[in-house]
Amino acid sequence: MMKDFKWRWQDTLIVILGLATLAYALINYSKLPQELPAQFGITGKVNRYWDKNIAIFVFGILGIVLPLIMQFTRSIDPKRDNYKKFENAYAMSRLAIGMLFNLMLVLSIAYGLGKDINVGKIAIGAVGIMFIALGNYMPQVKDNYLFGVRTAWTLANPEVWRKTHRLSGIMWMIGGLLIFAGAFLSGALSKLLIITALVLAIIVPILYSWMISRPLKS
Repeated sequence: MMKDFKWRWQDTLIVILGLATLAYALINYSKLPQELPAQFGITGKVNRYWDKNIAIFVFGILGIVLPLIMQFTRSIDPKRDNYKKFENAYAMSRLAIGMLFNLMLVLSIAYGLGKDINVGKIAIGAVGIMFIALGNYMPQVKDNYLFGVRTAWTLANPEVWRKTHRLSGIMWMIGGLLIFAGAFLSGALSKLLIITALVLAIIVPILYSWMISRPLKS
């Protein structure tokens, strides 16, 4: 399994950014309230709090460990050889995921310190940017069981997988732009943009993979 693990510059950056984020949290630990934001709603308001120890541990660990674990989980994928065909896309996607968790921790700490910034809106905007980043690499992802749009139809046919991910890349980038725009608007328009983005990025690719698989079955 270890032969499938190849340390890349993205892994180095994941560790550096993750440790820097944890250091920021620990340096300010004594100044923080006992509870920190753990989740933001689509309006940008905090809708869940965690004990600060749990928040720092979870966000801090996920920012480093989750992207690195994804390097090992590929080894148990029956289609693990396909990862070699999209190494850079996979590495950049893991980096984007790690950076998002790092930012969530930074924003949570900033909120706890009483910084005069709208951390909820920034968090949603960051999710939009991640959608755009992942959408950019989505068409490069080859069929596998652990990463991408994994439906019964995409996994059963490489051509369905290819077409679905080509569309998914477009949908995720459009969705990301809508989420980013929605983050800095308010009221019903903001909610509409974000909900539309989620439909485009999640529901549309699933339905599309089903639709294009039907002629193949017949």
